[in-house]
Amino acid sequence: MRLLVDVGNTQVKYVFQTLGSSAPLSEIVYLDYHAFQTQLSQGKFSQVSEVILANVHGNEVYDAIEKWVARYNIAFVQVHSTANAFGISSSYQQPESLGVDRWLAMIGAKQLYPQQNILVIDAGTATTVDLLAANGQHYGGWIMPGVQTLFDSLLTRTTKIIATPKVTASIAFGQDSSSCLNHGSWAMTIGAIKEAIIQANSLLTLDKVLITGGNGEQIAQLLAEHCQLEPKLVFLGLSCF
Repeated sequence: MRLLVDVGNTQVKYVFQTLGSSAPLSEIVYLDYHAFQTQLSQGKFSQVSEVILANVHGNEVYDAIEKWVARYNIAFVQVHSTANAFGISSSYQQPESLGVDRWLAMIGAKQLYPQQNILVIDAGTATTVDLLAANGQHYGGWIMPGVQTLFDSLLTRTTKIIATPKVTASIAFGQDSSSCLNHGSWAMTIGAIKEAIIQANSLLTLDKVLITGGNGEQIAQLLAEHCQLEPKLVFLGLSCF
């Protein structure tokens, strides 16, 4: 059994992959850094023989995994962005500086839809956009604040906007400060993605717009026919290593 771990900016996500099997990846587990380390120490992963890690956070979770795999003699690979991998070529002059989650999401997209022009949207703490051509060439992308980051950043820089987060995603006009700020944050994100689709189609004829990440489901609902939800893109990329 392999453990595929994606350490993001605000939480840890992981799935299990059965070795030597065509079985699909397990469902994604979401938890905070401390809870994940507790699971490591409590034997949650006793059946795991290999760990594949993507990490865009600090060293806290990495160090915990490194100690755990060393103790139990478990194979361990930390994935980094490179110039080329699995038929994809990075557009970055310094490929290692491309966020590994973005790199893996493109690898996952390529595995699902080879020979297609794809726009990959990863919507979490940050919302990222990457354009991948059918031949595997990365055309670059954007990094933007995520929906919650947009919401929080305005509150921290103002004194008279009083608002609380709302669970439901909407771009309708609000009639109180909370709704206005919540819906405005979603509207900015949806508007940016629609512009990204226009920009991408000016370079290539898009075949797919794939949405992943913690806000992926809400964004897919708001964009409706314009995109396709693929929650496990990063893990599909990790599973290649």
